[in-house]
Formats: sequence, structure tokens, C-alpha cells
Amino acid sequence: MNPIRDRLVPEPIQNLKAYFPPAGGGSVRLDANESPFVLPDPINLKIKTALDRLSLNRYPDPSSTSLRKSFASRFGCVPDQVLVGNGSDELIATLLWTFRGHGEGKTPCVLLPVPTFGMYAIGAAAAGYQVVRVPLRPDLTPDLEAMTLKIREVDPNLVFLSSPNNPTGGLFSAGEIEAVLDAARGIVVVDEAYADFSQEPTWCSRVDAYPNLVVLRTLSKVGGAALRCGFLVGSPDLLKEMNKVRQPFNVSSFTQAAGEIMLENFDLLMDRVLITVAQRDHLGATLNEWGYKVHPSRANFFLMQAGGREGELSTFLHQAGIVVRFLSRLEVIGDALRITVGEARENMVLLERIRSFSL
Repeated sequence: MNPIRDRLVPEPIQNLKAYFPPAGGGSVRLDANESPFVLPDPINLKIKTALDRLSLNRYPDPSSTSLRKSFASRFGCVPDQVLVGNGSDELIATLLWTFRGHGEGKTPCVLLPVPTFGMYAIGAAAAGYQVVRVPLRPDLTPDLEAMTLKIREVDPNLVFLSSPNNPTGGLFSAGEIEAVLDAARGIVVVDEAYADFSQEPTWCSRVDAYPNLVVLRTLSKVGGAALRCGFLVGSPDLLKEMNKVRQPFNVSSFTQAAGEIMLENFDLLMDRVLITVAQRDHLGATLNEWGYKVHPSRANFFLMQAGGREGELSTFLHQAGIVVRFLSRLEVIGDALRITVGEARENMVLLERIRSFSL
């Protein structure tokens, strides 16, 4: 018992389980949805040159002005619609802390189709929200009717749609997102962290058409995970309120410089994305042929089941130096493995080890 903790920490936070990202280890890392590729040499060289020019004794640009311009130019919006964060996680937290009001004396509410990214629920509970979960269908596709009915029933402050969805890899179609936007009075957050692998149009250019639409993007999945560089696109009126909550100087000078260089050379990154997509499809087809259940994915990972032996397979791979993400008792489907697509050599090693594991 700790009387200070018990008195000062709200019960919803005491009841939370912390989100622990992968801790590393293993010779083949396929557990964190990172890019397996280092940045191309032309980008690396420009970043090193930019670093030499930084004045590390000075605070960074508090508004990330140049970086916002580069992002807007790439993704079809305007700089005043862009907010930069220390990773998407910071932007998710800023959304939750900014839009907690309801106007009718009700407890603020977040609605989530599940399973989905765990930090939505953790952040919402920590900020005092009621978390309403709507299960996906058994095939892990969205249950649009259940979602829109529940939205009208609970009137959530925010709805989070991860598309492609982590950990399932599935997409919300344009029609499904439009239906959610039309049903919701609150903010609908379309999280496009993995959208570069989906080859679908971004929603960043559509925030003018939907005042309750907010879009999240990141550089983490295309080679910039160490930068912690996330972007939020929404109406300037919403961003004005978020800027009141956002921490000052929240994005380092190095991240701003490196992020701008990555955006200005994005075609080089997309070359690696296309390689990952081809490898993903090959892995999925091969494992399905071997009797595993690989759920369709449009991300840089896939969700796989092994006939109830997922934990055993995860341990078997770990002992061989291959680290994947074991997800225990996942909503809707139970145990599963989330496996990041690596580079060709890593994927070959993965297949060799799984082939030696008999179902």
C-alpha cells in the first residue's frame, strides 16, 4: 500500500496497464513495425550536413514552420492545417486533453473499433474518458452498422480509426470513413500511420470538406522511427485550441531538419515502401499455403494465427533469434502474432524457421 499514490493517482490510472513497446533483442527484429531499411545515402548525407548547421544552444522553431510547409506540399493541404508533434503519440495525447468537454455535463467519451492501437484507450482512460469499444466483425472488417448506431447512442467526443489498422492490417474504405464522419458530432481521427503501404489516397486533402475530420501521419514507418516526427491535419480552428495545450518547443531542431529532408526526398522512401509491399504479399501467400491464417494486410506487417499455438510459435522463433509480437487474447480472434515485414534476408530466415515448426 502506498497512501500517497492511493490518494493522488486517479482510480482509472491505477487500473491501467502500461503500454510497453518492444524492448529490443534478437538478431531479426520483426516486432515493432519499423522499416528494415536505413535511409538512402542521399537523404543521410543531407541530414548530416543539416546537423552540422544547427545551433544546438538555441531552442527550435516553436511552430515547425518549414517542416509544416514541406508536409503540406507533399500531402495536399495547407500549412495552417498542419500541427507537428513529437511522434503521433504526442498528438493523440494532445487531442485527448484538448477536446474533453461535452457541453451537456456528461463524461467525455472515446469510441474505438477493436482490436486497434492500444494507446488510444490508455490515453483516453488516463485523461478521464469513458472508452466505448465496438468489435470488428469476425473477419476483422469494420462493423459499420454497429459503429454508427453506437456513435449516435453515446455521442463520442472522438472516434479513432486506424487505417490501415494496427494490429489487424485492414483498411476502412472511403465510404465507411464518410459514414462515420456523417454520423459523428465529435472529431473523427483517421490515423494514417501505415497509409504509405496501402497505396490509397490520403485524407489530408479532405479536411476542408469535413470540419470534424482530423488526420494523423508519421515518418516512423518509412525509415524515421528514431526521429519521433508526427503530423496532424485538421481545421485551423481545431488546431488553434490544440496549440494552447501543446508543449512549447515540442519538436527538436534535428527532427525538424531531418523530417523536412525526408519529405523533400519522399520518392526515395517510397521505393523502399514498394519493396516492403511486395515482400508482405509474398510472405502472406506462402504462410497461407502452409496452413497458417494470415489476415489480409495493407500495412508493413501482418496478423497471423497458428491454430491455437501462437504462444508456442512465438517462443520457438524467439529462441531462434527472431522477435515477433505475440498478442494474447486479442479482441474478436484471440491469440495472434503480429509480424513486421523485414528486408528479404530477414523474411527468408523467418520462413525457414516457421517451415521447421510443424503445425
